[in-house]
Amino acid sequence: MQYIDFLVKNKATGSLNSFANKNKLSKSGLMNILLEMKEIGFPIKYSRQYNSYYYEEDGAMVKCLFMRDGQRLSKDEMRNINTADLKNLCFSNITIFEICEKK
Repeated sequence: MQYIDFLVKNKATGSLNSFANKNKLSKSGLMNILLEMKEIGFPIKYSRQYNSYYYEEDGAMVKCLFMRDGQRLSKDEMRNINTADLKNLCFSNITIFEICEKK
């Protein structure tokens, strides 16, 4: 999945057939992975003009897609939290925490 992300981010996938070959997958196998990635929020699109898949929004794949129950943030991760946002964090079923929407 990291290699798929790398190729999409760099718009270096080529056609579906080429993209599947680069990942040593069948076309249907790759399509299943792309559909799963879309379902979990990856904004993947295909450009006929550039003959490549790409992300329609800027962003990055996170290091860990699976977090064990009770897993804690490291000291470095805690330092990167903006303390001004702490009062506005809400639990989300999609992400661990997200900024609460003002109602």
